Amino acid sequence: MESLGLNVVLPPFLNDRRQFTTTEVNQSKYVTKVRWVVEAVNSRIKQFKYLANTIPNSALPHLEHDVSIVCTIINRYRPPIKTSNADDVAIAEKMILLRSRKNNFEKFLQRNNLKKSSSKWHAIDHIDTIDEFPILSEDEIVSNITLGTFQLKRARSYAEENASTTDLTRSVNYTIHRCQEFPDIIRVPTQSAHVSRAQYHPIIRFTREEILDWWCDCTAGNCVIGCCSH
Repeated sequence: MESLGLNVVLPPFLNDRRQFTTTEVNQSKYVTKVRWVVEAVNSRIKQFKYLANTIPNSALPHLEHDVSIVCTIINRYRPPIKTSNADDVAIAEKMILLRSRKNNFEKFLQRNNLKKSSSKWHAIDHIDTIDEFPILSEDEIVSNITLGTFQLKRARSYAEENASTTDLTRSVNYTIHRCQEFPDIIRVPTQSAHVSRAQYHPIIRFTREEILDWWCDCTAGNCVIGCCSH
């Protein structure tokens, strides 16, 4: 593939570690941003029954021709998977800008023993933070925090899990911990969507105007290019 001018990259592996480094998870963001489009195209191609099944070796000599015909049909009669816009360019430029940045907030949490020590936190009612927490539009969240919409699509299910209800329009019980030493830092215990016994603790530092920093103890929580879904 490299001989064809393609840059071949794989996401990193944990290899018995608990968390990726900031460099690794940032690099992984680049891979997954591109991989989604590739997998979406493959999914469209496999909607043709012939290409969805195991192809015999006898068909390999004309396989390229068959795929070309299928792709021509898709391009002619199916809408684009994604239409580019100015926001895409802005997000790509920001990802490039953040590529080499370290997660200094993680170092701050480590230095002040806030990553593991439960005695540093006390539970509060979410009502106690509403007046202090910034109100952000979806565009602001996508442009400045998530750098994409995937996390927003997952957010509701995590919120429903935390609140133990699917009706988030009424008053709900939502567990939030505030740092006793630094009151502008909160964390929200969040149940893992994949491991029933795992609970993560996304931590946020904020002002009334914006989210300043974030970190989570999940495998991808060290990222500065976007954030994890928790």
